Amino acid sequence: MIEPILPIAIYLLLGYLFKLAFQDNSKQLVDFVIYFSLPAIVFSKIYPLTLDERIVGLIFMFICFILFNLLFAYFIGKAMKLNKLYLATFMIMATFGNTSFIGFSYIDAFYGQDFVVYALIYDIFGSFLLLVSIGMFIITWGSGKKNSLKSISKSIFLFPPAIMFFVTIFMKNFEIPNFIMLTSETLGSTLVPLAMIAIGMKLEVKHIFARLHIVSVAVILKMLIIPIIILIGFKYFYGIDQTWVKVTIIEVAMPPMTMATVLAIKGGLDEKIAINSLVLGVLISLVTIPIFVSYLA
Repeated sequence: MIEPILPIAIYLLLGYLFKLAFQDNSKQLVDFVIYFSLPAIVFSKIYPLTLDERIVGLIFMFICFILFNLLFAYFIGKAMKLNKLYLATFMIMATFGNTSFIGFSYIDAFYGQDFVVYALIYDIFGSFLLLVSIGMFIITWGSGKKNSLKSISKSIFLFPPAIMFFVTIFMKNFEIPNFIMLTSETLGSTLVPLAMIAIGMKLEVKHIFARLHIVSVAVILKMLIIPIIILIGFKYFYGIDQTWVKVTIIEVAMPPMTMATVLAIKGGLDEKIAINSLVLGVLISLVTIPIFVSYLA
């Protein structure tokens, strides 16, 4: 069970060591992933997919899971008597998971690239869509800043994977040459190593224990409590035998999102809570995700 995790751990280590020996090139790698690798994955996985009522149902379900997580995080944060700044940061980091960079890596490692499509739908229509809408309102509320509906809408519709999604929907009306499909599949395969190396470059081990009481609750809530609740719900009301269910639970159990961390810091929320939640989450996921996968198997 540990074998599929080893490449991910190695990518993280390579990124961290490269930063120590040379420099942090994570921004360039993340830009490449966002502008090329992710759109390629969107095209190669969505083009052959039949978008029916079942897919719409999945999107609705994924959004409900994230909204439930957000509400749960709000009440936990209020019970901890966090101030507005800490509460907003806590809610963002305890709700939005790394369902693309790390999520795709784990799904690919444990279930194969064919099932990345479910993670892709979860990421685009769940994590990303809610982050740049509700998430941005929480960030601006917590920091005391203002953000217009226009800028939030721009973030949604100008995000390269979102643009590629609509392009792909249009292109489904036409026959695509094999070399384009092969190119998109090959380009999409760069997502896992480049994304994980970039995250490795972002790791800051020396500051890992700052605001630990808040960070630890956020990580436990995001990576253990919520996915266990979702798992129990599936088990008793639907079943956990189908692979798409397992993929969904693993996506729910992802560590805090890299993009959420970036937006939280840029938006003026607490930097230590945001960064340490990301770092601890990534490291802990190397243990928790194999445990979930083992149980689901």
